[in-house]
Amino acid sequence: MQIPMILSGPILRRVDNNQVTIWLATSELVSITAEVLTIQKSQKGLNYESFPVQSKTKTINLGKKLFVHLINIYPTKKNFPVEELLGYNLYLEKDAQMYDLDSFHLLTANHPDSLVYEGLDYPTFYISTKKESPVLYGSCRKAHGKGQDALPSADQVLQQHRFDLNLRPSSLFMLGDQIYADDIADPLVPYLQLIKNEIIGENEDLTLVEPKLQQYLHYLYKIQGRQEIIETLCNFTSSHAHNHLISFGEYAAMYLLSWSPVLWNLFHPNHDKEQLPERYDEQLEELHDFCRNTSKVRRVLANIPTYMIFDDHDITDDWNISSEWNKDVYGTSLGKHIICNGLTAFWAFQGWGNQPDTFHDDFIETMQQYVETYPIGSQPYQKWQDTLLSFDSWHFIAPTTPLTLCLDTRTLREYDSSPKKVKLLHLINETVKTPIIIGQKGWTLLDQLLKDSKWKKGDILRIASPTPLYGVDVIESFLKKQVYPFQYFGASVQYQLDFEAWKYNLTGFYSFLHFLSKHQLRKCIILSGDVHYASAVKANVSLNGEELSIYQVTSSPMKNISFDWLTGSMIKLIVRLNTLRRNEPIPKRFGKKDGAWTELENSNHDNTVTYWEEEISYQSLEHGSIVETQNNLGLLQDKKLALQNTLLINTEEQLHFDPFRES
Repeated sequence: MQIPMILSGPILRRVDNNQVTIWLATSELVSITAEVLTIQKSQKGLNYESFPVQSKTKTINLGKKLFVHLINIYPTKKNFPVEELLGYNLYLEKDAQMYDLDSFHLLTANHPDSLVYEGLDYPTFYISTKKESPVLYGSCRKAHGKGQDALPSADQVLQQHRFDLNLRPSSLFMLGDQIYADDIADPLVPYLQLIKNEIIGENEDLTLVEPKLQQYLHYLYKIQGRQEIIETLCNFTSSHAHNHLISFGEYAAMYLLSWSPVLWNLFHPNHDKEQLPERYDEQLEELHDFCRNTSKVRRVLANIPTYMIFDDHDITDDWNISSEWNKDVYGTSLGKHIICNGLTAFWAFQGWGNQPDTFHDDFIETMQQYVETYPIGSQPYQKWQDTLLSFDSWHFIAPTTPLTLCLDTRTLREYDSSPKKVKLLHLINETVKTPIIIGQKGWTLLDQLLKDSKWKKGDILRIASPTPLYGVDVIESFLKKQVYPFQYFGASVQYQLDFEAWKYNLTGFYSFLHFLSKHQLRKCIILSGDVHYASAVKANVSLNGEELSIYQVTSSPMKNISFDWLTGSMIKLIVRLNTLRRNEPIPKRFGKKDGAWTELENSNHDNTVTYWEEEISYQSLEHGSIVETQNNLGLLQDKKLALQNTLLINTEEQLHFDPFRES
């Protein structure tokens, strides 16, 4: 297998006027330096001038042919210029031989692997200090997901507006499920093993982790061979775990395939498809569509600062969904091992670049020691697991304008495990006990993060929450009131339908509003994904004497249509019919009754104390619906008197929500 030197990247990560961070994965150990160039237009064309910088590269060896580098670039004389187009190049040195990006045809115009846009000589970006600067956001991108991948549509936008910094997006937020570790296509199974063996080499001995795995070894590397292993030895709840990723090398291989065309060029599917041949062929067709666009995805990631946070599928479906799930899964050696492998891969491929200073040397050395030796059962192995499972700083602030607070909605949860009294004759009205998405410890950490940042109380803040604070009420209410109660008859609806919206647990929902009120966030923009539909919601909230304006925009999925043409149309119709009855926003009151959070009657005749009131309005798309279930990528621009939210459906189609008008 011919392994190229650059496996994935460069990916532009955290960027501000003091530092530029670039991520790169190579198959060989190389020394890396960087060059930054200012770009000015003149009558003769573009002038490129080298900007004085120094670069420091941190490298972690993840396998025999996998080195991940984080290149931190600093200005040596003055800060990087803002609102100005900048270019960059990387120089890789090995055995006294020097390569740059052009050595790999990455700067060659019209080459299929080129990272540059028409008329430019380098990948480019700019540092914005204007709140009007557009941003891209989205989530849920499964390689064999249904429909056309929406992420490559960003390539068209960047190409079209490459010189116009008023319209060119300045940041990309990837809000979870960048990979689907629990749902792997059948044709990829043998290829992932090939990549793992070639690039990672000797991997962990899983029978040392869980001796009972010995009886399943015949199935471990077979297509569709893992569902029983995952259910029996891990207590995972994914119903699509036939090919679930287990080893670190498998997670790493999936990331490399998600962001780069390099290894797809070597993909030759095994046509041994004795089971479900129709499923195999269908998945293979979706994979071909996916890999055809990875060159565009790679170019996007090289030309825009990108910030990433996990959701469940980056690790496993339903990750930390309930206290029962945690007890069942973390009580197994193999389940805990897989979660830690997923977190190690998330850190190396996603988390490290968000806010590099968060990860101190001891953290990095712990990760390095694990992937070098896989010391299962030893003290370093225990330290590796303890380090990952106790780590509480996956959240971060992206240095955008306005600042963007990116929430960890998976590992900072709290759970109410007190028993519930079930009244069968009134089952439909039972209070639902779902997770508190961020617990008190999490809000304390976020308070401190804001305090340590440049953000000032009362300023605009953008928040990235993988799970929307405000979903579409018609959908959430139906699931909560009509579907969730079936759990009391033994149905596992919580795992099958992901009952973990913010509003399903009003304790957590109130904590979010209280956080906004405490910091005087009178205008807050929330970017979200997760729910497999797109929407745009405005909530006017009154809480503790504060009037809050919350703009919730949601984009999901990038590539994983969950509702086919018929069900998608039905959902849109039902939502539209319900919202047509509401020409004006309907006010709602919330408080505590009999010690439990609940929605109160608007008449307030029982004198129950109101904790907050809200009015919700939904923005419509051109075709009249307030939701979109096609694959999409959000494009948000904060204009002078309006907030415009657009959905990129593919390279040829865009849908526009009615703008949010500011009073």
